[in-house]
Amino acid sequence: MTRTVVIIGLLLAWQVFSGRPGDRFVLVDEFYVSEPTAMVEAIVAWWEQDLLVSSILVTLQVTLLGFAVGALLGMITGFLFGTVEFLGRVMSPIMAALYAIPRLALIPLFLLWFGLGIGSKLALVITVIFFLVYYNTHSGVKDVDQELVDVLKVMQASRWDVLRKVTIPSAMTWIIAGLHISVPYALVGAVTGEMIASNRGMGYLIIRASSQFNTAGVFGGILVLMILALGLAGVVSLLERRLLRWKVKNRE
Repeated sequence: MTRTVVIIGLLLAWQVFSGRPGDRFVLVDEFYVSEPTAMVEAIVAWWEQDLLVSSILVTLQVTLLGFAVGALLGMITGFLFGTVEFLGRVMSPIMAALYAIPRLALIPLFLLWFGLGIGSKLALVITVIFFLVYYNTHSGVKDVDQELVDVLKVMQASRWDVLRKVTIPSAMTWIIAGLHISVPYALVGAVTGEMIASNRGMGYLIIRASSQFNTAGVFGGILVLMILALGLAGVVSLLERRLLRWKVKNRE
């Protein structure tokens, strides 16, 4: 209840104190911060032009597909390099070097390889998500209680049994944390790609509004992206409750 009141209060203050210079109570020029009502009008205009839903779907397609592929590759690689000590030692400096490359510097290369279509945006999102999930998974595997592993080995358990009964459950907390962290970055990667080279998606709508000095459109697009990010974070939270029921119950 308190948070709702605070949010409503901030929106009301924004509405009252922003507007045309010289008007009563106006402290900030609407050119710089727009107004909440103007933001809603911009979003409604996109809806009436059949641009809002189609742009959201384009952005979500890149975000979800890139997130799924990047997370899957990150988990597999993290488990592999975390459980096979030789591979981990050999690949660790290589992975660190690749992770140090700024993702934005790869966009021109992705455009050359995959063109202006969905491929270049997917490649950007996948590379962003891969390393976030990889490092969390790798750390989770390395954090497994070695005493439990030794007990299973004494009981002549196979490598698969150790992986299934100890390694994966123990590392799952780290993996879920990696997914939580990477979800917003998947959306950021998709929107960044759309801003740089695309004529569809929410990133394109924001850039188009900016080029037209439409501050309300820019803030409206940001509002839509914020709602999408919260929705995606909620989906990961539901996944966490299903996969880590025991931990959620203990926390409650």
